[in-house]
Amino acid sequence: MSTEILDNQTSLYDRWHSGERKLQDLLQVRESVKNNSSIFRPYLTTQMQDFVPGLNYFFIGTLDEQGRPWVSFLTGRKGFMSSPHIRLLEIETRLEGGGGEGAGRHYKAAAADQSLAPPDPLFHNLTKGETLSGGQRKWGGVALDFTNRRRNKMNGVLMPDDILTVNQATGELHVLLTVEQTIGNCPKYITIREIDSSEPQDTPETESQTGASTSQVLDEYSQRPLFKGLTPEQTAIVDQADCLFIASRFIDESIADQTSGMDCNHRGGNPGFARVNGNQIVFPDYSGNRFFNTLGNIMNDERVGLLFVNFSAGDTLQVTGRARILIGKDAQEVYPHAQRVVQVAIEDSILRVGSLPFRMRTKELSPYNPVAPSHQQRGIDKGAIPVAATLSEILVHTDNIRTFRFKTSKPIRYSPGQYAVLDFGAFNTVGYRHMAPDNPQSLNDDYIRTWTISSAPLGLSSLKDAKYSSPDTWNEASEFELTIKRKPGGAISNLLHNLSLDPKHPFTVPLICTGGSFVLPDPETPLKPSKVTRISGGIGSTPFLSMIRGARQALTDYPVDIQWILSATFLDDALPAALKELSAPVEGDVGSLTDKHRPSVSVTLFLTGHHTPEEASAVVARVALIPIAKVKFGRVDHKKLLATVPDLDERQVLLCGPEPFMDAVKTHLEVLRIPSRQILTEEFNF
Repeated sequence: MSTEILDNQTSLYDRWHSGERKLQDLLQVRESVKNNSSIFRPYLTTQMQDFVPGLNYFFIGTLDEQGRPWVSFLTGRKGFMSSPHIRLLEIETRLEGGGGEGAGRHYKAAAADQSLAPPDPLFHNLTKGETLSGGQRKWGGVALDFTNRRRNKMNGVLMPDDILTVNQATGELHVLLTVEQTIGNCPKYITIREIDSSEPQDTPETESQTGASTSQVLDEYSQRPLFKGLTPEQTAIVDQADCLFIASRFIDESIADQTSGMDCNHRGGNPGFARVNGNQIVFPDYSGNRFFNTLGNIMNDERVGLLFVNFSAGDTLQVTGRARILIGKDAQEVYPHAQRVVQVAIEDSILRVGSLPFRMRTKELSPYNPVAPSHQQRGIDKGAIPVAATLSEILVHTDNIRTFRFKTSKPIRYSPGQYAVLDFGAFNTVGYRHMAPDNPQSLNDDYIRTWTISSAPLGLSSLKDAKYSSPDTWNEASEFELTIKRKPGGAISNLLHNLSLDPKHPFTVPLICTGGSFVLPDPETPLKPSKVTRISGGIGSTPFLSMIRGARQALTDYPVDIQWILSATFLDDALPAALKELSAPVEGDVGSLTDKHRPSVSVTLFLTGHHTPEEASAVVARVALIPIAKVKFGRVDHKKLLATVPDLDERQVLLCGPEPFMDAVKTHLEVLRIPSRQILTEEFNF
């Protein structure tokens, strides 16, 4: 029967299962998607039948005898998968060294690693996994071509008579999978990568390559190591991943034609979008088609399987556990800025080092990937009393840099250098869109923004045993300032820069929290920070403005020397008015401070923009009016760093700015052999 005839016979009734309906209702999308279940077909389309033979890999979810999902990475030469019938998917391969084009070069190395790796649970699950009526086993898979982001999802059953060869010892696999449901998925969040045909590098054998999962203590029932938490090697695979594959399941007796099923699908983002938190893995659920197949399954059955891959090393990490869905503030408590989060409590894991017969190179991350929040940025305090922040003053520095002063509805505490998180959700008028080629990242924009506070609290609340890093050390504040650069296309930075103060209609937004660990070093440490060098690029100077403003209000028992190297395009970008403010005497300083000291501050400006001789002379004249500053023209490099701060190796170094700038400065510091323990950086990516 042709797929065209079947298309005409596809039922249009609402067949979402109970978990999907529950989540769609919860997120108020039920009416808009309830008739879209007809998009799912009970067969492989002609395009899908033509698609699968051209792949070297396939991702499949299966169930063990406890009903726990696992995800496996199947590989083979092109043609190892085929579709002899619109309701059948045939897989025939040998997993050790099957590979694709160029994979033969990897065969020897992969086979050697495979001999050390624990077996893939797929072999066990296909023959001994959970069975349903008639001995059939459920499966879910996703066919994905990384070279062009094409993705097709499918699921169905494996009949007992269709297990032709499943040999764990040899890796041989030959099965006929009956297809019950398919759908084509969009290319969002998929990284473009290609098979690397070069020789893999030999890697030294480690304990993780000896076949152990996470422990050497065996469970007599399953003869598998008892799970005792992810190892550092396993955690590292999660940390580097820009994608994961998740298998989930459901059972719903209310659906007459399908009472149970599985799903396996791809989730992607920037590297580090998934995080290990103790015995849990958490990752955001980004904006998609709003069908919520995976999340709907979790609402029905919390058991899931995850697969993480290190494509450059050929390592895989398989995890099974129980998932929870967190929404709104519950999500943001564990993952900043996320609208929804999947939180998986891990029950078991398998690390398979070098198990893939080929390696893959990353070519392009998806333009739809949201920026992963900094690891220094913690989630919100869900129990905190809401604070309203009302805009009270706007100070214009340049056409694209302004300082915004906010008054708070109740006093707040923060340390100099910390950030503020504000909720501009009330100004989100974009609405839902599935795809947005003109502005891909807007699809996940929750209008929550984080900026470093450029002001500082007015003094210390206690001088005894003061810890500058603790907000409790500083006096409460009823206002704070944010110095913000207009971002081309930025929804909120442009909103703020276009504002005019209107006393009749005050601009007020919720202040979610303050936080961050990039703060003034504590005065009493084993190595007193009596010499500090701060290096910033562009708008990355804002935490240093706050730190120096705070430091000038504090007194120490010893002199503190702060050398600030500030790189900017032009002088106005370096906020000369603020630098001049830091040159003024501290209010209240009269005569000698006895044994107490204020910090001494000097600033060296590196201006990278093009200046004519006349313009350079005018800049030098303006900088001469700032007693603590001097100016140089050109970019910072290791020679200029050393010339500016000859005793740099004796100093604590604080570094902040855009990522390319920080990477360059880190390289210069490495050339100068500045120990990493002396360098503190701000992750300026949120």
